[in-house]
Parts: sequence; C-alpha cells; structure tokens
Amino acid sequence: MTASTWRPLAACMLCGAIAGWTAQGWRKNVAIAELQRAAAIQTSNAATELAQATARVLTLERAAGAALAQRADHLTQEQTHAKTERDRFSLDVRSGAVRLSIPVASGHCAATADTTATAGHRIEARAELDPATAAALDAIAGEGDDATRQLNACIDAYNLVRDTYHVQTK
Repeated sequence: MTASTWRPLAACMLCGAIAGWTAQGWRKNVAIAELQRAAAIQTSNAATELAQATARVLTLERAAGAALAQRADHLTQEQTHAKTERDRFSLDVRSGAVRLSIPVASGHCAATADTTATAGHRIEARAELDPATAAALDAIAGEGDDATRQLNACIDAYNLVRDTYHVQTK
C-alpha cells in the first residue's frame, strides 16, 4: 500500500472512530440524563413520603399529648376529690360523728356487743377505735388509695401511647 492510498483510508477510519465515539457519548449522555431524572423523581417521592409520615406522626404525637394531659387533669381531679372526702371523714371521726370499730373475739377484751343478729344468729363483739387510731388508719388507707390511683393513671398512659403508636408488646 502506498501512502496516497493509506492516508484516505486512515482519514476515513479516523472519521468513523470520531463519529462512533461521538454517538457513543450521546447515547451515554442520554442514559445518564435518564438515570439522573429517575433519581430526582425517587428523591422527590421519598421526600414527599417522609413529609407525609412526619405529619402523621406529629398528629399522633399531638393527640397523644392532649390525651395524656387530659388523663393527668383527671388524676388531679380524682386526687382532689379523694382528699376532700378523706378530710371530711377524718373530721367526722375526730368530732365523734363517725365511730369506727373492729370485730374482736369474745372474752378477750371488754367490748360493746353488737345487738343486731348476723346471718348465723351470732352476736359479734366489737371494739371501738379511738379517734387518733382511726385517723391514722384512714391516712394509711388514703395513701394506698392515692398510690393505686397514680399507678392506674400510669397504666392508662402506657396503654394510650401503645395504642396510639400501634406498638406491639411481646
């Protein structure tokens, strides 16, 4: 082959290579652009889903917070009512308007006999508590009742949060 025939052939091959390279670049650019567009759509969809999920959780959180606040108010009202009742009872015991007694085994202490017949037609011996002892027992019972109310409020709050957020326990 001579140089005069080789040069046009090389020039044609070079032009073909450049054209192929260019076409391949265009094709890759189109594929890259398509991938970028798909990624942008997925990112946008994910951001929208995240925003919607966040809004749902915030709504649930607000509702749970309001329900917990309402339960706390209810507990406060229950405690206030119970304290009022205990105070009234304690005053009645101290004033003698209410007398407390306990059953005793007959013959073990001097007691007042209950004259009302029970189901078995027995007469039950009873001992009356002095007002200070009655008030002390009432205070102990009141503290226990308060603790029970608080624990029930905790259980209610736990169940509310569990049900609100659909938490499954084992």
